[in-house]
Amino acid sequence: MESVQSKASQSVTFDISVRSKPGGQSFLFDSVPGDKSVSQRGIILNAIGEGRGVVHNVLRSRDIESCVAILGQLGVECIWDGDDLAVSGRGLRGLKPPEFELDIGNTATSARLLLSVLAGHPFRVELAGNRLLSTRPMEWVVDPLIRMGARIDYLGNPGRLPLTIEGRAPLLPLDVEATVASAQEKSAMLFAALYAEGTSHYRQLCQSRDHTERLLRYFGIAIKTEENVTSIQGTSSFACLDVWVPGDISSAAFMLAAYVIRNDEQRGELAIRNVGVNPTRLGFFRALRAMGLELELSGEHDLPSGEPQADLHCSPRSSLKSVLVEGDEEVQSLIDEIPLLAAICALAEGTSVIRNCRELKDKDTNRIETTARMLAAFGIQVDYNEDEMVIHGEQRPSAAVVDSCGDHRIAMTAAVLASSLDEPSIIKNCGCIAVSYPNFLADLAQFAEIELLD
Repeated sequence: MESVQSKASQSVTFDISVRSKPGGQSFLFDSVPGDKSVSQRGIILNAIGEGRGVVHNVLRSRDIESCVAILGQLGVECIWDGDDLAVSGRGLRGLKPPEFELDIGNTATSARLLLSVLAGHPFRVELAGNRLLSTRPMEWVVDPLIRMGARIDYLGNPGRLPLTIEGRAPLLPLDVEATVASAQEKSAMLFAALYAEGTSHYRQLCQSRDHTERLLRYFGIAIKTEENVTSIQGTSSFACLDVWVPGDISSAAFMLAAYVIRNDEQRGELAIRNVGVNPTRLGFFRALRAMGLELELSGEHDLPSGEPQADLHCSPRSSLKSVLVEGDEEVQSLIDEIPLLAAICALAEGTSVIRNCRELKDKDTNRIETTARMLAAFGIQVDYNEDEMVIHGEQRPSAAVVDSCGDHRIAMTAAVLASSLDEPSIIKNCGCIAVSYPNFLADLAQFAEIELLD
């Protein structure tokens, strides 16, 4: 498996063959990669702080490397030491104009957060992304930034990258209603508000991920939330701080799913240590518990920079029941795990429904559609529309050939489902896995026999 992982890390595109690995042993993961959301936010905040901060346990994925490379073009010095990243901040308004176009690759989070940071700098920048990112909406970040005083022009399709941005100092304060439930819009607006003269207000549709609010408080920014309104005071400077990143709950979810769907009735227990358990990210755990899974957390504690972390334990369960997941807030708490949950629901008793998931249309792919097509390749019936998936349970998946369409979460979900089958499945276009979970194949190898195909 080490040779497979080594080759995979060097390949932009590759296919894999996956089948179940026999054995009923227990499974232990001492850690999972650092949380991508916290990694990106911690790095960018230190880049615009004053002094030097170390972000510990950073997810060293392709998305993070793209973010760090862009900051380097803007004059920020970042030095790696294993999975720790030392960032020398340039101050809130100290980024330097880049010499060339900024290509952010595939990372929508970094694109949106950096747009907000660049809106507070009075120089012109061209920002572009790869093919998948160039199909994703930017207007719900761009439109408020224009109202705050930034000048932004699209160079191709309206509402999409590439674009040019010329910032303003200071920005006008913001008072805005959310247009989407996603935490990315909220985070981008809060980052932009740092550059405003006065107090800005953001009214979210529901409680979404609160990593940004936690980090801003940790960095000493004047921010408060009452009900669904977050208010933040613009500032002139703040100091860099060390940030501790918890294990990514989304990465842990893949290993948990691989364990849950195994056919081996004699399997032991599963333990995953040091997993981030932010309450706004626990929807996948709640859904599995509602389905009857014996899932426990132990040793919960807060890291110095404010994120909770715990060890996850799971015991064998012979059958699962169907589940209903609905409501913007609950869906936001498991938005990245919906493809995995749909795969598990196909093996449960009864019919499961995942509702209010329209945001998935604007991910790397239309993830409602690509999830349904991926499951259909395995022989699993899923009915869906633009806001809902209905998964018919008690189905018996069969080995399949699946194209990930370049979507890392579709590729990994297909590999997890294949890891429960005796016959090998082929998952195509798996280079995208490096976007969020570079060690995925090595970790999945506890459950599966994996072969990298030429």
